[in-house]
Amino acid sequence: MFKSEMGRRNFIRRMSSAVLGVWTSGLWKARPSMAKTGDSPTLEYRTLGKTGLKVTTVGMGVMNCSDPAVVLRAFDLGINFFDTAPSYMGGRNEEMVGKVFKGKRDKVFIQTKLGTGDEKRTRDSVEKSLRRLQTDYVDVLLWHGLHSNDEVSDTRLHEFMEKMKKEGKARFTGFSAHSRMANLLREATKVRHHDVALVSYNFTHSRDLREAVTQAAAAGIGIVAMKTQAGGYKKEKMGNLSPHQAALKFVLRDTNVTLAVPGVTTIEQIEECAATMGTTLSLRDGDSLRQYHTFLQGRTCTLCGGCDGECPKSVPYGRFLRAVMYHDGYEDNRLAREVLGNTVALQTPAQCSECRSCLAVCRRGLDVQAQIRRAGQILGNESA
Repeated sequence: MFKSEMGRRNFIRRMSSAVLGVWTSGLWKARPSMAKTGDSPTLEYRTLGKTGLKVTTVGMGVMNCSDPAVVLRAFDLGINFFDTAPSYMGGRNEEMVGKVFKGKRDKVFIQTKLGTGDEKRTRDSVEKSLRRLQTDYVDVLLWHGLHSNDEVSDTRLHEFMEKMKKEGKARFTGFSAHSRMANLLREATKVRHHDVALVSYNFTHSRDLREAVTQAAAAGIGIVAMKTQAGGYKKEKMGNLSPHQAALKFVLRDTNVTLAVPGVTTIEQIEECAATMGTTLSLRDGDSLRQYHTFLQGRTCTLCGGCDGECPKSVPYGRFLRAVMYHDGYEDNRLAREVLGNTVALQTPAQCSECRSCLAVCRRGLDVQAQIRRAGQILGNESA
């Protein structure tokens, strides 16, 4: 029995190293999980980098949620950090957040975003967000979806954010990134313009990203993790496998991450996420992640950015791969279409399917061309 259990432990450790490459004896704690849904969670707090904000380690990504009762339930559970953006649901997401927290504004931290552009456009974006949120300020204001080191170090972007701070419209500022996260975090560590970074981070990511997160946190940048569920597939699609608490606990065991903002749409989901606070990753959780990793093989992009720039025709691979994840995992066709966006993007899937010299190679074995064809199916409302 003892040999069998030791064999099982060693297998899980090997699996975990292959998946993320960051398992160490100091982080691994084979204690039973006590995460139960429905009950009041054990609130756990961390400090958001140099901001000094004391936030719950589980926040709420409001992006896909259209039910104010879910946001209110998160608040009632003790969650105090909420992430939104003007682009989510055409501004209606911010409006919902504003209505829910009217009269409670001093009890929560709100994070929203803006896209790059000239000062008139960006200032207008901030003003509209504040009106929708029914507040004079946001706690964290982020540049939304930066892609390059040049953007992260752009002094013009930094100067605009400094104006927002001086005018009292934003307490702290930073950026979000969906790909090339490790490179962008290292650049942010060097330039020291940013208070907060919202990055994709989950159990499928590499040691390189974890090391970049560590460096950024050491420089005082508050790390907020998104895409923590690695695609958000429902358990019905995975043979009733339910790995989402395990995936969230995996992220939060890295103490360089201040908090996670999993995207939830139901009360059951927010209760499930909140229940992970104060718990540890168990051997059973390791089993769930191993099974989940097997399920995800060939299905979802980890958004590492490794294939960026490989296409001589400048096809934006990342946008297509994200769209497939939103459609197949989140089951949100509207969001998938928003990511794909414009006429040029609509034409690209067909062009890619005809290309015989694709240079895109996924380091994790994902068939990039097949994923782009899948994006074409989504755009054409065709079933897989």
